[in-house]
Amino acid sequence: MIKTINVHQLKVGMYIEDLGMSWLNHPFLKTRRLIKSDQDIKKIKQYGLLSIKIDTTKGGDVDPSGDGRPRPQAVMLSPAEPQPETFEPEELTTETLSALADTVSVQDEIAQVTRVYSEFLNRTRVFLSHVQIEKPINLEEIASDLDELIQSVFRNRYALSALVKLKTFDEYTYTHSVNVCVLALTLGRFLDFPLQKLRAVGIGALFHDLGKMAIPEKIINKPGPLTMDEFREIQKHPYLSAKLLKNADHVSREVIECALFHHERYGGQGYPKGLKANEIPLAAQVISLADVYDAMTSDRVYRKKINLHETLRIMYAGRAVQFDPVLVSNLVKCLGVYPIGSLVKLNTGEMGLVAEIDSHNLTNPKIILINESDPAGRHSPQVLDLASQSEEKSNNPRRIVGVDAPEKWNIDPAKYLLNEPSFTVCCSG
Repeated sequence: MIKTINVHQLKVGMYIEDLGMSWLNHPFLKTRRLIKSDQDIKKIKQYGLLSIKIDTTKGGDVDPSGDGRPRPQAVMLSPAEPQPETFEPEELTTETLSALADTVSVQDEIAQVTRVYSEFLNRTRVFLSHVQIEKPINLEEIASDLDELIQSVFRNRYALSALVKLKTFDEYTYTHSVNVCVLALTLGRFLDFPLQKLRAVGIGALFHDLGKMAIPEKIINKPGPLTMDEFREIQKHPYLSAKLLKNADHVSREVIECALFHHERYGGQGYPKGLKANEIPLAAQVISLADVYDAMTSDRVYRKKINLHETLRIMYAGRAVQFDPVLVSNLVKCLGVYPIGSLVKLNTGEMGLVAEIDSHNLTNPKIILINESDPAGRHSPQVLDLASQSEEKSNNPRRIVGVDAPEKWNIDPAKYLLNEPSFTVCCSG
């Protein structure tokens, strides 16, 4: 039941349905949210609100006696971490999913945000070229673009992260910076970062490799193994990035730390300071995950890209050594066990491209079946909802048994997923 209450009746355990103000103006990433602490309430009161809407079906209600105390509610626990041998996160709770609900489909959001991403990439290319000629950094030039990306991850948390892996651009240096920004924003939104922190993560991610512009290109783009001296040069770039950001106007300490510490590793094996575990700022750890994920899933001068699912499997295997176990588990939950664009093999011998993630069932996404006689996707493809098949408990439901590289089969996922084809939906075998 949705009801309006006085802001002074707000208590921990209540679920906010509507704050009555734009998300750009309030200190939370999500308008709809469970009140988890007195600090949450304090922030809301600081914004001068007199009344607020709560949903009593998802959280506490005002006590009928009028004392304002919420009725007891079950504590919402985080999903258990997946077992390493299965690499399958447990199903997210309904309460968690309702708080993260997307407002538009993946396909609709990709169509809307493709222009924003392309323009942001072009502006970043110009922006970073100015840094090369020692023009002062002016964050106001990219502020509105960054906000557009943030709004996108609120409308749909999968679309932007899928887009950056589906579209192909030249100049890895520039696309990598923007892609890391997109992926860090996506994970930050999933982790419920406050808006101010989310913006800091976005800026820190965009400029995390700024210092590489001062390192010889022959080292950056060397196709073979680096010598020890060359690696020492590479290790300077976090300091150089931090120095450039420190000299810019209106750059917070958190942004500078993102650039300085994004190569630190959870077990202490990173650089430049060898920090470990909680010594590494959370924002820097988020950017580190985004940085590694984009690097591994992109073609480089010294190796070919790794498929999306395999990359997540490798990163998950490195938890507690390379990455915080909770953070890398949340990255999997955020992007999906089989991220959008993954080519999956079915128990029937068929292949399909992951087109949409089911947040309630991460291992059973919607897929586009690949027609062997039409691998280029010229005809209307068939969409199969694996989650619906699983729920129907048919005798022989289609299920994913493996993954493969689209390039191996001369399949371009973008032709299926970015051209808005007329899908034929199929929910059962």
